[in-house]
Amino acid sequence: MTAVAIIPARGGSKGIPRKNLQPLNGKPLIVWTIEQALAVADLQVFVSTEDDEIAEVSDRAGASVIHRPTDLAQDSTATEPVVLHALDDIARSRGADPDVTMLLQATSPIRHAGTLQRALDQLHAEQVDSLVGVVPCPPFLWSLDATGGAVPHWDWQHRRRRQDMAPEQRRYRETGSVYVTRTTIYRQTQNRMGGRIGLFEMDEDEGVDIDTLHDLSVADAILTGERK
Repeated sequence: MTAVAIIPARGGSKGIPRKNLQPLNGKPLIVWTIEQALAVADLQVFVSTEDDEIAEVSDRAGASVIHRPTDLAQDSTATEPVVLHALDDIARSRGADPDVTMLLQATSPIRHAGTLQRALDQLHAEQVDSLVGVVPCPPFLWSLDATGGAVPHWDWQHRRRRQDMAPEQRRYRETGSVYVTRTTIYRQTQNRMGGRIGLFEMDEDEGVDIDTLHDLSVADAILTGERK
């Protein structure tokens, strides 16, 4: 099974300027994801960017760089066209698509040793078509209907302790950190998820997604603790 990791990283960012290059515990943010992917045996790692500085940092970190056009690096650009552009570039150089595509977000820098290999193994073992990284979340979820009334998404009349809930009663939050997809699914659906979808459960601290300076501080504290 051939597999590639694609890390989209554009230069523009509104919340944190130059977010993908922000220093985090001694190295640029994007380098954490590159190094985690490079630690997986036989996984080729590609960074897709329109930004020269990100390209240079990624190349120094050991990733192959795919230069994407600026029209695929806008605030409104979805992720899937970026991945498909990268896959086209990879297919041209290889003569064929990889069997599996792993999408990694550079804004999720915390992944434990072995996490990415475990995701690839799970895709194969469970014979699913795509996996989405998730972390457990509290199951007692509510929303409002059109009239402003409260709508429970759980059996509030028969409250159970979380540890007593059956697997189908548990709830999970999509982390955005990792997606593993058979490349044929990307080609057929132009979506990172499709076919038979599996949940790839990650540890709670791996669910940090950096959108704000506070998120950056949280990630820094976690990584500092891991290094002690």
